[in-house]
Amino acid sequence: MMRAAGLLMVLLLSAPTAGWATLAGMVPQGSGTARYLGLITVYRATLFAGADLEEANVLSPSISRCLKLQYEVSLKAEDFLLAADTVLARQHSADTLSRMRNDIERLHRSYTDVKAGDVYTMCYSASDQTTRLSLNGVEQVAVPSAEFASLYFGIWLGPEKPLDSRLRNDLLGGR
Repeated sequence: MMRAAGLLMVLLLSAPTAGWATLAGMVPQGSGTARYLGLITVYRATLFAGADLEEANVLSPSISRCLKLQYEVSLKAEDFLLAADTVLARQHSADTLSRMRNDIERLHRSYTDVKAGDVYTMCYSASDQTTRLSLNGVEQVAVPSAEFASLYFGIWLGPEKPLDSRLRNDLLGGR
């Protein structure tokens, strides 16, 4: 019994808390899958936010949210960059992307290759207006900017030209 309690204490003290603290008070809003060529499941995604989330305010600076991506296949970091840059260019003007370039590159530098079973979690905290990216529970980077959070979460949740409209709808619980 003492050994189990000691092990539990070690796990609690060594666990990364950034993602856990941000998820506090959030509930799953919806989930879906991202597929390659409509056949191969690349990752399973779940959106977490407060119970009062509405589609119209999902990207608001006042709304804390987390997006959890659990990978079903191995991917190179370059794959993340290509997909993100493609969608961002589709959604935003060159001026907007130029203004946000430092924050985008800061997050992009933190991406690493993933294998099946790995989990990226991206959480935005409205209280400190910071986006944190974690891989398998270990924080990789923190970007303090509400504007960046809206722009980057927009890849999946933006009303205009998201990565996948079906996935967006699923994440928002069919709203």
